[in-house]
Amino acid sequence: MNNTKINKADLIGILSSSICLVHCVATPLLIAFGAGFITNPFFKYLFLIISFVSIFKATENITSKKISLLLWISFWGFLFSTLFQEEYEWFHYSGYSFAILIIIGHILNIKHCRECSKLNENEN
Repeated sequence: MNNTKINKADLIGILSSSICLVHCVATPLLIAFGAGFITNPFFKYLFLIISFVSIFKATENITSKKISLLLWISFWGFLFSTLFQEEYEWFHYSGYSFAILIIIGHILNIKHCRECSKLNENEN
C-alpha cells in the first residue's frame, strides 16, 4: 500500500470538504456583501468531483472496510444532499453532516494507514 499517495488523497479530501463546509455556511453572508459569484454551480460540482476523486484514491487499496464504507456512504449522502438542496431545505443540513463525516473518514484513514505502516516496519 502506498501510504504517501493515500495520505495525499486524504489530505485533499479533508481540505476540500472543509472548504466546502465553509463555503456552504458562509454563502448567505457573502451574498449579502455582494459576492454573488459564490453561488455559481461550478463550485458545487467542483467540490463533488474533488470529493469523489479523493475518496476513490484513498480507498483504492484500503484494508479497513469500515472506513471505506464510511467514506463512500458519506460521499453518496453528500452528493444527493448537494444536488437536491434547492428542492428540500433539510438537504442543506444533511449536506453539512455528510461533509463532516467525509472529513472524519479521511482522518480515520490517515490514522489507520499510519498504524499499518508501523506494523509493516516492525515486521521488517
